[in-house]
Amino acid sequence: MEKGIKLTLVDVGDAAFRVLQRYLFRRGTDPGAEVTVTSSDMQESLFVRLADSSTILTKIFPHKNFLEEGVYRIEVFRTKPGDLRGNRVAFVEIPKGTDAVEEIRLFIEGVLSQSDL
Repeated sequence: MEKGIKLTLVDVGDAAFRVLQRYLFRRGTDPGAEVTVTSSDMQESLFVRLADSSTILTKIFPHKNFLEEGVYRIEVFRTKPGDLRGNRVAFVEIPKGTDAVEEIRLFIEGVLSQSDL
């Protein structure tokens, strides 16, 4: 992505997916993950189902933070086999109108590295 370009919701979702792809390939092992990506005008979702039946759901959507600033919020939920509550494990807010691909990469890699993939 070129410097100075402001991210859209689709750009943030694409960046998160590319980080997930690279992370899985870099590991060099097949975690048995099945990845589903859904997109709409209001939300991008990455759903990863692992071989042990646990799941990782990443939701990306426009949001206003406590200062009423427009941001893209990235939330990650993790479920364990037999427990469908989907416990939120992390979230980050990326300011709209910025080129924050590096922050997205660091956040997604950090979450995945703690997810036993």
